Amino acid sequence: MAKAAPKKDPNTLAEVAGSVYAGIMAVFTFVVLAVFPLYYHNYYFDILKAKYKFYWISVVVMAVICLIVAIVFLFVDRMEYEGVNTKRFFSHFRPENLKKQPAAYKFLILFIILASLSTILSDYKFESFWGNEGRFSGLFLICLYALSVFMIGKFGKIKKWHLDLFLLAGVLACLFGITDYFRMDVLSWKEGVKSTQLDSFTSTLGNINTYTAYVALVMGVSCGFFVTEKNVFRNIWYYLVLLISFFAIITGQSDNAYLALGAVFALFPLVLFATRKGVIRYAVVIASFMSVIKVIDEINKKMAEKVIGLSGIFNMLAEHKYLEVIVIALWLLVAVLYIGDRVMMKGKEDKIGKWLRISWLCLIAAGAAAVIAVLYDANFGPNPEKYSSVSQYLIFNDNWGTNRGYCWRIGWESYMRLPLIHKLFGFGPDTFGILTWPFRQESLDIYGVYFESAHNEYFQYLVTMGPFATIAYILFLISSCARMMRFVKKQPWILAPLGATVCYGAQAFVNINLPIATPVMWALLAVGLAMCRDVPEKLQNSISKREQE
Repeated sequence: MAKAAPKKDPNTLAEVAGSVYAGIMAVFTFVVLAVFPLYYHNYYFDILKAKYKFYWISVVVMAVICLIVAIVFLFVDRMEYEGVNTKRFFSHFRPENLKKQPAAYKFLILFIILASLSTILSDYKFESFWGNEGRFSGLFLICLYALSVFMIGKFGKIKKWHLDLFLLAGVLACLFGITDYFRMDVLSWKEGVKSTQLDSFTSTLGNINTYTAYVALVMGVSCGFFVTEKNVFRNIWYYLVLLISFFAIITGQSDNAYLALGAVFALFPLVLFATRKGVIRYAVVIASFMSVIKVIDEINKKMAEKVIGLSGIFNMLAEHKYLEVIVIALWLLVAVLYIGDRVMMKGKEDKIGKWLRISWLCLIAAGAAAVIAVLYDANFGPNPEKYSSVSQYLIFNDNWGTNRGYCWRIGWESYMRLPLIHKLFGFGPDTFGILTWPFRQESLDIYGVYFESAHNEYFQYLVTMGPFATIAYILFLISSCARMMRFVKKQPWILAPLGATVCYGAQAFVNINLPIATPVMWALLAVGLAMCRDVPEKLQNSISKREQE
């Protein structure tokens, strides 16, 4: 009697499929993080359309390839394994299994549903879907962002070299921007650009607001790596990138840089102050930032005719009469902390209790309360003139934030005129320009421009997609960051994509959502979620048990 053929292990096919999808995600991640930021077609003249086209084609090609591969594996699974893997895959979509998904994915799905509902209910469905009357950030692009998060987050196997390549591309983009600060135009991109707009465009990213949003991502990743990396040579690389990103974001001359830097300096200690090494690295970051400002100040003095020059808060810091003293004091602090750790704490566990992080959190809360009090006093107090030297930052009016105040006012007035259904679910994704159409001529008469975007990503979502979609989006960002935060102790370099996401989220309060820097943020966020998934199951269980205790 013939022996029965041994039953094939379906896990073999599952492992092969996982490896193939991981390879596809590796290529896609490389394209978005390292190629996309440097891509251009006709210099600055069509940079938005060129970047948008490059991105959506990249995502669609990735999705089509994944679909073809899925069909092939489905066929093989049915023929060779009786469809065991197919059944296992679709079992993940059962309600009881969907409930087990991380909160980040749940809020992302909710955001997509609400964005779709906003599009369906919009009076401008075509424009809401494609975003062609705005900045191409309609439902179509939002769905591509979500798809990239699901694909990278669920199938990607991220290595450090993915982010190293991102940083390499970031260094090139930063260096191009820095040379533009010196008005060198090494890329010859500014030929044909109006003289009044020469300083408003830089590097391979376009407008300075978009450029600094991208540099904020580079800064967040490099800072996250620098403060956690143990390998000396890698640490030197990350430190050099961090210095370049500081130089680039300062010379980028955009207000959103202040918020991104504030996020790094305020929130990183919540992780770093758990160890003495973290405290020392944080001190190095602060000292390095102030040193870069000092270097730029010296360059500006000696090459005043060749540089654009600083303005705003960066200029105030550069011209501070005690800047040199502050820089020296910070580096002395670094030396004291380092020597103290090496000599006095040698052989002791590198750990600090929660008291330092709790104290820092209280300091952040006190600082936030002080800022709110000052803003209230400046805008509603009896003597607003005492804030005259910084009125452009503290007193809200139409001219606040390079006319952002006017943009927000007309957006709010237009939103309040909408019927209840549109107040709840918005006017349609990326329809801010249509929503504020009655103010277009007034905008042109006063400022010479009209506003297609709210210059505040969250406010933009509020008036175009409604409060529910906005809350879902914010909760998606918060839950994604919270998930990454959970795994930082076991996988420290998760702090890199976490830092990038936090920087982007902070600067988005005063910036536009464009398919130039925003796709990179979504990819980095997805990388962070993928890294959380790859933390060994034993470590994940220990984290869960510790949280329950």
